[in-house]
Amino acid sequence: MRLRECSFVVVDCETTGLHPGAHHRVIELALISIDGSGHREDAWCTLINPGRDLGPTDVHRVRGRDLRGAPAFGDVLGDVLDRLAGRVVVAHNATFDCAFLNEEFERAGVETPALPALCTMRLADRIGLRAGHLALTDCCRAIGISYEATHAAMDDAGACAQLLACCMPRLEAAGLDDLAALGCPVPLPRDAWPASDQHHAPVHRSHGPVALHEPTFVGRLAREAAARSAFVTVEVAAYLDVLDRALEDRYLSAAEQEELAQVAGVLGFSADEIRRIHADYLGTLIAVAYRDGMVTDRERADLDLVSEVLGINGIDETLARLATARGTTAAECGGRSLVGLSVCFTGTLLCAHNGRLITRDDAHALAERAGLNIATRVTKKLDVLVVADPNSLSGKAQKARQYGTRIIAETAFWPMIGVEVD
Repeated sequence: MRLRECSFVVVDCETTGLHPGAHHRVIELALISIDGSGHREDAWCTLINPGRDLGPTDVHRVRGRDLRGAPAFGDVLGDVLDRLAGRVVVAHNATFDCAFLNEEFERAGVETPALPALCTMRLADRIGLRAGHLALTDCCRAIGISYEATHAAMDDAGACAQLLACCMPRLEAAGLDDLAALGCPVPLPRDAWPASDQHHAPVHRSHGPVALHEPTFVGRLAREAAARSAFVTVEVAAYLDVLDRALEDRYLSAAEQEELAQVAGVLGFSADEIRRIHADYLGTLIAVAYRDGMVTDRERADLDLVSEVLGINGIDETLARLATARGTTAAECGGRSLVGLSVCFTGTLLCAHNGRLITRDDAHALAERAGLNIATRVTKKLDVLVVADPNSLSGKAQKARQYGTRIIAETAFWPMIGVEVD
């Protein structure tokens, strides 16, 4: 079944926690129905009374007073089923939203068919969109959609709907224009879906659209750090998406740690794999925190918090390595022009340009703009190897030393070619 022949419903849930298996509930649900051309047909959103505490209110910004008169999930069962029937579910990190929907249906005593779902995180990856950890904000920015995360279900669903519409022509161009090619089953016809006469008028937040608020230090680092890595797998990106949600309020309770373990299990990660993901995550947070050449007491306290809750050590060692890299100056590397020379990059880049951390693709574009030629591997003909860590033991660095190739620290390289970095 081709995408243009499908009907879609874009879903976004705000929830009391990270995993429905820990008895967390949906507290706000948005459903946007769109046709096969990406045009919006219907938009529906309501707050939902979860019958329990609201969880991290500083993140989703829903307050108890907002839920006065709000329906329980069972009260809007008909509204939800009507909008899902016969359609392909679309969500960003669909594993998360579909798990909560399935749990709510089960709790309401309704047996639904398996949800045929497309994940815009995966679609972005399939079209080769280089967007950090594939978070919704990063994907939207990379494809040209103006969007800032508000943790309001309708805002997030609207951004996801725009992302789907932008992805569809690129999927078609790549020959991925049908559900089978994307690993999605064909939805059952509407008459094969259960129905319910339970309907309720939507209840919205009393304060209107969620006001953007200054993220916490760790929350800000989590968002900025995502832009560093363009090469994580979709499964890792899905886990990091949930981890970012958990850390945004600068606190990770024992219950949340257990929920993260459950999410890891659903995604099929072993304990060793999760430890590696956590180590990479913490290392990136440290690098972002140190990009101005210092870590304040407050920043260090928050990094220590993340280190403790993730069970990963090594902050001092990472900071020492970053300090060594920053200490290498352009003068030490020589002053002659690099125009016309060939350059290759190795390691995770540490600098930012125009407020955005430099990805490998960014590095190639900036170097080409400065008149250098890009090489993807180290050969005897290579002129310059740029390293994040001057003491790097990567295969490229070892080969460059063997060939006598000039090695330049990233922090020194950018000023040498006239690129201003943060």
